[in-house]
Amino acid sequence: MRCALCDRLFGSQVALNQHLRDSPAHAASYECELCNRTFTSQDALQQHLRDSPVHFELPGTPLDMFFQTYSKFTFDPSLPPNESYLRLQRFYGWRRGDEESERAWNNFQTALTEEFKLWFGAEDDLCSWHSLCRAVRVDPLPKTCRDCEKAVRGLYVNIVDLIDWARCEGAKGEVRLFRTLEELREYTQKSRKIFYNNLEQTGSGNVVLRHLLRSIF
Repeated sequence: MRCALCDRLFGSQVALNQHLRDSPAHAASYECELCNRTFTSQDALQQHLRDSPVHFELPGTPLDMFFQTYSKFTFDPSLPPNESYLRLQRFYGWRRGDEESERAWNNFQTALTEEFKLWFGAEDDLCSWHSLCRAVRVDPLPKTCRDCEKAVRGLYVNIVDLIDWARCEGAKGEVRLFRTLEELREYTQKSRKIFYNNLEQTGSGNVVLRHLLRSIF
């Protein structure tokens, strides 16, 4: 009897079967294609991929970087930004008016602004406008920036919802649209999905975002 894998000869089928069962040369192996390491089980490979620093890359968006500055806090990028901030607030026991709480809130708002700009960009960029139009279901896509602006001008949408939609690439479903400013205001206050208009302070006027800002408070 010959082993087809290693070309060894055996005197019986029983001996061949034992060889195939017990020989390390024929044990099932699971390879990590990223670092060329071999593991003896699928579970071991999955643990390696999950935990190895070699494969762990910190996300680099403005919101990700904001939350990662708090090294003791376990940040879950899949959660909506407002939920992550509430978890952060509870984790550190911040109260309204605390200096650290105020500083964190202001930095969070800045990160939201930068995150929106990352995903939806400048108002003179047609690709940026089309990204926004897809998020709010404008179909067909307008052919100019001016037409895009007209298409979204009367829409009421929560900015944090838009950011969350972009971060998960639409996997959580459609962005909710509101019929009136009052509906948007009530939803924003109840959900705590708050985005402050700080474009004037930051000097970020040439962005798609300014066409969606509404007076909530």
